[in-house]
Amino acid sequence: MFSRGGPAVILGTVLAGTVAACSNGPTGSAAEPAVPPAVPGSPSSPAPARTTPAAQVQTRPEARQLMMMHDITAVFENSRVVPQYDFIKNQHDGCGLTAGWIGFCTKYGDVLDVVKAYNSAVPGNVLKKHTRALQRLAHARTEKTTGLSGGFTTDWKQASLDPVFRRIQLDVGHDSYLTPARVVARREGIKTALGLENLFDTALMMGPGPTACDGLLKIASETHRTMKGGPAAGVPEAAWLRRFNTIRIRRLKHPCTPGRQADWPRAVGRPQALQELADQGNWHLTPPVRIGGNYGLTITTPAD
Repeated sequence: MFSRGGPAVILGTVLAGTVAACSNGPTGSAAEPAVPPAVPGSPSSPAPARTTPAAQVQTRPEARQLMMMHDITAVFENSRVVPQYDFIKNQHDGCGLTAGWIGFCTKYGDVLDVVKAYNSAVPGNVLKKHTRALQRLAHARTEKTTGLSGGFTTDWKQASLDPVFRRIQLDVGHDSYLTPARVVARREGIKTALGLENLFDTALMMGPGPTACDGLLKIASETHRTMKGGPAAGVPEAAWLRRFNTIRIRRLKHPCTPGRQADWPRAVGRPQALQELADQGNWHLTPPVRIGGNYGLTITTPAD
């Protein structure tokens, strides 16, 4: 993935505000709904219906939706319905070792971000001895793993048994990709959990910053230009996101990002699956959430 990570943010910070802000699947064909509902708890949301105590959700709606976003990432990254914190593999896709729930890469330095944050939280952890080697790889921006001990893979899997390490993976992923997505959501006026998920998945897969030539900022800017504004200016969110996904699919099929011409065309199923959820009207990511296309997986209970 494309890391722009700094210090990891705390999950509560990500949840604090209102969301104001690699397979082929069929493109949705249902008619666009009217302006989709806002995320529960936002100023524009209607008051939630009263429920009996037995039916009440134990977590805030925003927390449930965020866990659902984690699970959708697991489907896209690992074909699983819960985050795979212990995943680590050289997929020979130009990233070096890819690891963790979001696909952190040794080449781009976000594996290093995770390990450094873990070092701060748990100074004697099993991964600390690999820090210097990870620094060299990140500094060189190399997909090679030369100098990284063969024991790193085993140590990563062992560290993933630690709840602290799992939380750090989430925090670094939020800092690197969810926070930039929330900035775009606020600027454009995206108010739904599904809308934010579209921006988040684009950031983590294609890059969150201005130097990513196929990244979130470029796609959002092109969408804003072709739609003559965003939902904040009165453009229906459903229409804006449909155009966003159309542009994203075009860029996945014909990327300008170096080294991605072979694998990104196979990933068009990600925006297609998200568009299917929009066509179904599941703007709140209410379970069960079926991720269609060739994924064919259903998330029944948000969990991380």
